[in-house]
Parts: sequence; structure tokens; C-alpha cells
Amino acid sequence: MTVFKPCVRGSFSDRNGICKINTTIQKNNLDQRTRNNIVNLFDYLLTMCEKRSKIEACYLYIYKCIFCVTSDEIPYYNSERRKEIVSGIKIEWQYHDIFSFLESLLDWYCESIYDNNVYDMFNKMFEKECVGYRFIDRKITDIVDEIEIAEIEEALDTRFFACKKSITKALNLLYDRENPDYSNSVKESISAIESMCNIILGTNNSTLGDALNKLEKQGVKIHRAMKSAFSSLYGYTSDKSGIRHNCGVDENTTFEEAKYMLVSCSAFLNYLLQIYDSLE
Repeated sequence: MTVFKPCVRGSFSDRNGICKINTTIQKNNLDQRTRNNIVNLFDYLLTMCEKRSKIEACYLYIYKCIFCVTSDEIPYYNSERRKEIVSGIKIEWQYHDIFSFLESLLDWYCESIYDNNVYDMFNKMFEKECVGYRFIDRKITDIVDEIEIAEIEEALDTRFFACKKSITKALNLLYDRENPDYSNSVKESISAIESMCNIILGTNNSTLGDALNKLEKQGVKIHRAMKSAFSSLYGYTSDKSGIRHNCGVDENTTFEEAKYMLVSCSAFLNYLLQIYDSLE
């Protein structure tokens, strides 16, 4: 008999690191939890096809047009067909096989069932499960660049605890599967920069806006365009209601904004670390 175990984000086992749920960005692989979620959404598609009397057409499309097999190779019973596909998703297929399958299937599904909401369903699941891809214009598109990942990983490797702590919190808040907090992720990203500026200045509580001016007065050369860009970013976080003025709560902050801030602040933090090392 199969024994199922809880797999809940933020549960006791997850919080205490006993049975930790993956929070890293899934780039070239899909973990079992994500594969199971894809199976559940696949079953939703089959249910909708059955309601519209399109289940046979759906399976024929999968086998003939996606798998490219002949009619005599198609399993006779729908239960056998599902079992074969689910086995591929859960165990046998590589991540790119699954994405190719989903692109083709959803394209047929939306044309046949007239349900475009399914793309949003998959995108929300991808976001929740830290998958570095999204459906954009019906195609699965990479939203996490290797350079972006490298900048974040380098920032996380800093020897300064306060900076590392803020970047880690920003990353965790951004990719929390159950309760992502985009506004506080932005706040932590900016806090990492402020911490580094205070380290360079030897101060305790300079804000980024003040710190950039103080650094320049102390002879720290920051390119004018870069200084202007981060002054503007700081102004953005100050203008966003909540991020700087109300405990970081701003329900209008999006994943894209928070991700951009995390990558940008990680890159700027790495730049400031180089400046600090050159001053020693």
C-alpha cells in the first residue's frame, strides 16, 4: 500500500528543515512536487474535454500529433492512455519533454475547448513552484537569465552578514510557494544595498538616497548613470505606497517588479563590494 506524506509549504517539517521543500529556481529540471501539479492540471484538461465530448479527440491529438505514432500504437482504453502519459510526466520525461508536450496540448485545447484561462493556471503554478519559465503568447519562455542567477548567487556569497541576510530574505519572499511577499522582497533588496553603503561609510542608518551622496563626497567614484539609476530606484520604492512607509505592505507590487529589484540590487551590491575591496 502506498503511504502518502504531507508536503505542505511552511509546515513544521519544512520550517525546521526536516523535510525541506525546494525553494531554488527550477531551470533545467522539475522536481516531483511540480510534476505532480502538472499531472493535476492535465487531469483538469481531460475533465473539461470529457464534459465537452472531446476526450477522444484530445487523446487522438496527443498520440497522433504530439507523440507522432500510428493508430495501431494507441492504447484502446482511456485509462491506459492517461496512465502512459502520467508516467511520462511524473517519471520518464525530461523537463523539455514536458514543456513541449504542454505547449502543443494547450494550443489544441484552447482552440477546441475555448478556455484560454488554462495558461494563467499553469503560470500561477509555475510561479508557486519556483519554475523559471512562464507561458507568454502561448509559448513557454525562459524568465530567468543565467547572468541574473549568477548575480544573485554572487551576492549571496558575500562575507557581510547583513547584506547576505537581506538578499536571502528577498529571494525567499519572492519565491515563497505558498505566501509570496513581493513588496517586502523589494524592501529587503534595497536594504542589502543600504547595509553595504553603511559598511563603506562606517555609519549605521544611512538610507540609500543619503548614502549615495555621502559616498561621492568621500571620494567613492560611482558612475553618474549608475548613481542616477539607483537614485531613481530608491525613489520608486519610496513612492510605492507601503514599501518604505507601511511595514513593506503594498499589494500592487508584482512578481516582475520584485524580481527586477532583486537582480538589480544584487548586481549593484556586487559592484559596491568591488569598490569596498579597492578601498582597503
